[in-house]
Amino acid sequence: MQLLPRSLILLSLLLTSWMTTTQLASSAPATEAPGSWKWPLPVVGSASEAPGYLTPVILEPYDQPEFKWSPGHRGIDLKGNTPEVATAPAAGRVSYRGTVVDRPVLSLDHGNGYVSSFEPISSELKVGDPVSQGQAVGTISTGGHCTNACLHWGVRLNGEYVDPMLFVVDTRPSILLPWVSD
Repeated sequence: MQLLPRSLILLSLLLTSWMTTTQLASSAPATEAPGSWKWPLPVVGSASEAPGYLTPVILEPYDQPEFKWSPGHRGIDLKGNTPEVATAPAAGRVSYRGTVVDRPVLSLDHGNGYVSSFEPISSELKVGDPVSQGQAVGTISTGGHCTNACLHWGVRLNGEYVDPMLFVVDTRPSILLPWVSD
């Protein structure tokens, strides 16, 4: 078996690293570490069953629309029960609490352009109230677009919808390094 010269291996690693960084810069939020937020509903399973990737039951994943006006799913639907408690995924401040169309909505401003929204959710919080990560912010209510009870969680960065999974799960690709024997 012929081994590659070390310079070729180094070049390959640098190129892979650059491509990964470029890819992440266009899709992941710039100021938040992947996996730094917490799920707003309890996770299913235990760490021994699926280390590093525990989630609530996801009924409908995020579906980025091609254009701002195109159909898509601008958030994720998490299976829940009425009136299950929802928690703040990150520290912030209540920026909206009210009704949108026919469902109760709560939005949290996390600073640096990040806003998360939940629906349908009943909450006693008021606009301006501070929240800490993991704090109860409300309970799943009735209404919304799910057939069964669910919590729709959307995240915006500077007004643009992004996939909430980017904040709670490290979605960066794994890079396997070449094996070199001495």
